[in-house]
Amino acid sequence: MFRGFFALDATLAQNTTVQTAAALSVRPQEVAPVPFLLRMLARLPFSTESTLAWQRTLLDRSYAKDLAVARKLKDKEKVESLEGQHRFEIDLHDEEEDTYVTKKLLAKARRLRVPIPHRYNEDKTEFEHWYEGHYTGRWNLTTHGVAALREEIRREVKARHEARSQWVVWLSAFTGVIGALTGLVALLTHKGP
Repeated sequence: MFRGFFALDATLAQNTTVQTAAALSVRPQEVAPVPFLLRMLARLPFSTESTLAWQRTLLDRSYAKDLAVARKLKDKEKVESLEGQHRFEIDLHDEEEDTYVTKKLLAKARRLRVPIPHRYNEDKTEFEHWYEGHYTGRWNLTTHGVAALREEIRREVKARHEARSQWVVWLSAFTGVIGALTGLVALLTHKGP
């Protein structure tokens, strides 16, 4: 059932091909195995953002090819099955992307000591900033939560920059005074020709 990058193990990929073939009522040779590039992307030393973008592109391309073949054969069941699998894979991929963004923002917020939104309200209902993933079960920030946390981070960074900018003014003035004193000392200690 998994065709995407979540099926990293070769035996799982082989079993997946057989399961997919059974679900589509075709021989296992007719269903392409899990694309090699999808499995390898997770292991390559690229940034996570690039890897996630490439994985989404490869998922879309893989399903587009299979869907085109199924539509050409006018097999409605196969088309519906592939579309359902594609939606599942994309939803799972979206949760992985949300998890990555959430971890990245939480790490930055903790480093800057910015308050992180709570998961639950006082009445134990879910807060609008968080949702629990349907497939992974991980807690991720919603788009509203991401926006709110980014705004808090921006405010903190701006406040820190403003505090540092005051020191720059005093440092510049102090450097100017030292330069003037050095010039005065040089002038007074300089003996004529």
